[in-house]
This record gives sequence, structure tokens and C-alpha cells, in this order.
Amino acid sequence: MSGDFQAAPGRDKLGRMLPGMNSRKLKQLKVAAKFDELVAEFFPHGGYGVMDENRLRLAAAHYIDADLCRDPVIRQRATRCAEYLLHKLRPPAPPPPAADDPAALALEHLLRKPGVL
Repeated sequence: MSGDFQAAPGRDKLGRMLPGMNSRKLKQLKVAAKFDELVAEFFPHGGYGVMDENRLRLAAAHYIDADLCRDPVIRQRATRCAEYLLHKLRPPAPPPPAADDPAALALEHLLRKPGVL
């Protein structure tokens, strides 16, 4: 283990903010990273809608607030709110059944006896 200090994103080797970075920009970067993590967890193959995206972004922001907060009550409240938002996500819709040969389906329909389903 080396004694080198690893700089966080948006900071130099001494831990100071780089030009153009501020605390708000750093929080936005953290929320974006957490959002990408949540998308990979809940929608690994894509297929989420606008409402799901907004809920994921808001849940990511609540999780970051819970990580940065020092008060345990506020931390728990933010975590529960994020979990509530994630609970409301809809799973991606299953793909429609693949259409087989339309001619074979039409022939099967014609050959089916009347009155028998």
C-alpha cells in the first residue's frame, strides 16, 4: 500500500477543487454515477420509460443525500424515500410473441374444426 493520496474526481492531488468545479457540479457527477448504477441494476437491457428514468434520477439523488448527510434521521428518511421510488418502478414489458409463418397460421386456422377452440 503506497502512501500516495488518490485524488477524487474534480480535485487535484492535494484535494483542492480544480478550476470550473464546485460542490454542486461534484454532486451532479455523483448523482449521474449512481443513476448509471441503478439503471444497470434495474434495467440491464434498457426498456425504461420517462417516468422510470425520472424516478431513478430522484432515487439516485436521495441515495447521494443519504451518503453525505450526518444526521441519522435525515439519512434514514432519504434512504426510505429512494427505496419507495425504486419500488414504484415498472419492470420492462415482455417482448411481443414472435410471429411465425403467417401462411402456416392461416392454414391452421382454416383446418381447425368449428366449435373447438
